[in-house]
Amino acid sequence: METVRTALRSLMVVRVRDLIIDNQRRPLPLRLYTPAGPGPFPVLMFFHGGGWVTGDLDTHDGFCRHMCEWAGCAVVAVDYARPPEHLFPAAVEDCCAATQWIIDQGSSLGLVSSRMAVAGGGSGGGLAAVVSQWALARGSPRLAFQLLLYPLLDCLANNPSHKEFAKEPGLTGEMLEWYIEHYIPDGVSRADPRLSPVYAKTLRGLPPALIITCGRDVLRDEGQQYARQLKKADVLVQHKEYTDMPHGFINYPARFDAAKKGLLLCAQVLQEHLHR
Repeated sequence: METVRTALRSLMVVRVRDLIIDNQRRPLPLRLYTPAGPGPFPVLMFFHGGGWVTGDLDTHDGFCRHMCEWAGCAVVAVDYARPPEHLFPAAVEDCCAATQWIIDQGSSLGLVSSRMAVAGGGSGGGLAAVVSQWALARGSPRLAFQLLLYPLLDCLANNPSHKEFAKEPGLTGEMLEWYIEHYIPDGVSRADPRLSPVYAKTLRGLPPALIITCGRDVLRDEGQQYARQLKKADVLVQHKEYTDMPHGFINYPARFDAAKKGLLLCAQVLQEHLHR
């Protein structure tokens, strides 16, 4: 299945293809964005947010278009399986399978899969961190970068920010707990690194990272913690906190000037690491 769409507003035209691949006999939808100009292109694998339960390819379409155009890379958005039909670890398995499929088939799509980054926001940021750890453990793919936007990295939710900002807009403490309860089956530890990457046994050797946190976000502290852990493991990491912003702000550049600056920072860092 393939569609060609026109980029929104000031963005240049990009080609957008809706693909369906097979993952353990379950169809897995992907959306491939390619920038203008001759390829082949480096690749950004993108995993959307929404607490593993909500969100889809359309809810984060704007971010993918911005990164495709501004960073000059192809973007592959993954529509991973969600509850109630598919509980943990279905989302993790789909994101890893999609990444592996692009490694195997990317050249036929005009992609340079040897220059690949991963990205996501919220639960998608957590999935990007998990995919980075998965790739490191198996030795392939050798990722160039990880872009973690206000990531969900610790499902134990014991950090002070979970209480301090429980009533803030964007993601409340009640919403977070609802997501966790609907995604994680009974009997599964919330400290499983595939749910909570902050508890991985080792982080040494992971790709460079940009971690963006929000000053008014229940997830703020775990993003800060992961940045410290990566630095301690000698991983090149840049941490940027937008002090007055709520969770998910970067999806609203028409509302927040900080979102425009955040989008530009993401594109600049991706361009640096993918076009070396």
